[in-house]
Amino acid sequence: MLNTFDLNTFIADMRGAGKLADLEAILIELTQRLGFEQFALGHHVDLTRPPEGAVRLTNYAQDWVDQAIEKRFFFDDPVHAASARIVRPFLWDEIPTVLKMTDPHREILDRGRAYGLVEGFTVPVHQPGEYNGTCTFASRSFEGLHPFTFPVAQMISTFAFECARDLMRLADGKEPEEAPHITGRQRESLILLARGKTDPEIAEVMRISRGTAHDHVEAVRRAYGNAQRPYLILRALYDGNLTFPDVLGPNWFRW
Repeated sequence: MLNTFDLNTFIADMRGAGKLADLEAILIELTQRLGFEQFALGHHVDLTRPPEGAVRLTNYAQDWVDQAIEKRFFFDDPVHAASARIVRPFLWDEIPTVLKMTDPHREILDRGRAYGLVEGFTVPVHQPGEYNGTCTFASRSFEGLHPFTFPVAQMISTFAFECARDLMRLADGKEPEEAPHITGRQRESLILLARGKTDPEIAEVMRISRGTAHDHVEAVRRAYGNAQRPYLILRALYDGNLTFPDVLGPNWFRW
């Protein structure tokens, strides 16, 4: 549980994973340490014929996975459908507020409950040029979870997806993508952006004009392929241009 949790150790373990099976084992342990019971990380694809490069890691019950594939639940999965409409992380209780629930939607959720998938927290992970994806953590109940559980789960989700992408590249004989080069002032603006500062606030802290602050941020975005700001921050955390202590302080991930 989170009362003795050190995220930095798990981040280092994920970075050091040599294959997808290693990453899956780390995520299983992380899931339990966060107070959840099950997880599923993957692209939204036809699971009967998954395309090359599609990621799928989970500790869901094999019987439930087999049933989902046999009955093609992935075509009507309400969690997947909701994640296409909500770009932020969401609890499954929110799904009926953003999605017109159909009988297949309700059937899938009802069947999942029999396998312990009662409450869920899903993080959409969508990147241009890729299949949509999500990372979900689920349990029979979320009662008693630590207040930091959900923000930590969000960070882990996107970070794990980045690890999986690099491992897929390695499996295909490709080198991992190198971290883009950014200047010291650009990195300073990136740190402030990651702390939630707006361009005017970045300008004030750095004692530069608003236009220059905006130029710094946009230069970093271009270095990351014009990534949107939330994904930009998480990608920079993954490749080392940002560190978690940069953003949240040296002791935030140890409690």
